[in-house]
Amino acid sequence: MDAVRQMNGCASSAQPSKWKSDFDVRDMEKRTRLMRVVTRRIALSELGNREIARRAGIPPQRISDLLAGRIEQFSVDELQALRETVEEDVTTPPPL
Repeated sequence: MDAVRQMNGCASSAQPSKWKSDFDVRDMEKRTRLMRVVTRRIALSELGNREIARRAGIPPQRISDLLAGRIEQFSVDELQALRETVEEDVTTPPPL
């Protein structure tokens, strides 16, 4: 039994990998929810993708990546910043 533990690492090392797995799943779920909110806001926005990218301070290709569902390329912080940028546009009334 000790030989098996040495080959696979100690028995307690299996637990942190499960925690890491759970953390990864929660992180992906959070990014997925944020992506859905941001893409919905972009659809409601009267701004084009280039203008949204300019206001968010990111290249326009990043907006295209988001709309194409390439969520793995975005961190939670990046998605949150995009959400705030797009929400400002949707909630701000157009000039008269």
